[in-house]
Amino acid sequence: MCEHTYCHSSVFCCIFALAVEQHQNHIRIKDIAEKAGCSIGTVDRVIHNRGKVAEPVKNRVLAIIDELDYRPNVNARVLASKKTLTLGILLPSYRRGEYWELPNLGIRDAIDRYSGQGYQIRPVHELYNSPEKFHTAGMKLLAENVDGIIMSPSSYKETTRLVRYYFQHNKPFILIDSDIYGLPSLSFIGKDPVQSGMTVARLIHQMTRHIGGEKLIWTLNISKHLDQMYALLARESGFMSYFADKQLQDHYRFRAFDLEDRGQQGPTDREVEALLGEGIPHAIYVTGSRVFKIARSLRKLITTEKPLLIGHDLIRANMEKVRDESVDFLIEEEARRQGYLAVESMIRSLIHKEKIGKKQLMNLMIYTRENIPPDSAEQGG
Repeated sequence: MCEHTYCHSSVFCCIFALAVEQHQNHIRIKDIAEKAGCSIGTVDRVIHNRGKVAEPVKNRVLAIIDELDYRPNVNARVLASKKTLTLGILLPSYRRGEYWELPNLGIRDAIDRYSGQGYQIRPVHELYNSPEKFHTAGMKLLAENVDGIIMSPSSYKETTRLVRYYFQHNKPFILIDSDIYGLPSLSFIGKDPVQSGMTVARLIHQMTRHIGGEKLIWTLNISKHLDQMYALLARESGFMSYFADKQLQDHYRFRAFDLEDRGQQGPTDREVEALLGEGIPHAIYVTGSRVFKIARSLRKLITTEKPLLIGHDLIRANMEKVRDESVDFLIEEEARRQGYLAVESMIRSLIHKEKIGKKQLMNLMIYTRENIPPDSAEQGG
């Protein structure tokens, strides 16, 4: 009886697995396109995250992909050798609710999904909080004999120094969040920070052009480590270049400040109070994810009409300030998706020997109180 039960169960499992496989194989991109009411090319762009697709259309296609349980070929292939793919993860240290939690969550999402498809992926995490520790942590990954590295660059000097060792040891690496021109990376996944800065500049220009006289604009680079502001400074550069290209310098007065985030709100309040002694600006651009700290300071220190305030990244503290209108605009560059795509790209390149794009640029999304997404426990805070 037990033997027959085992055989029947085995046959049932095989038939069920075959039925599932056939169901998935019968789902075509054409089927998704017809159901979504768009072209096959649009579905292909959504699946491979390339080209521009309107956000409502993209969301509709992704929902149908989930509904039909469609998996592109890269997801359906199982690692033939069954060996573990060891990935080094070299990212800045963070606390819960801070920006760097998001790409780490994306990395976890990808590992969970691909592990469920038969892949064996072992992440080796090394965090850094200074250029020196960046190099030390990066060298530890070499000692772990990882197959590839996902990293965000630190200073130009330390990043190029570390990359030399990776190149000598034939270790492929993918950059996320920030790119450094000329590095032999497998791919860069993120957004051009100069373009991000220019986008914010256009927003501020449009929102302040009706104001007569000279407009005072602040740019604030806030970081726990002032020697690790590559992306922030690149955004500031793009921001300033917009006004220079439009020859608007005569209509605006710019002040740029670098502030060290010491963790507590008090030091930020005191620094902002000192800056306000020179006059209340018409607009403030915070080039990173700590715009919520400036919003808190302004609410305490300004009783008249507050400046236009714009910052980056969909973390919970920022979302709360958008909802209560302390922050006017929040710029999001799909940080969580960057981590996910980095793992997926490593699998495609190292396991399936596929060619991946040298640049995988994320969509830039602008959020206000009206379109801020629902809160999520995984956005930290």
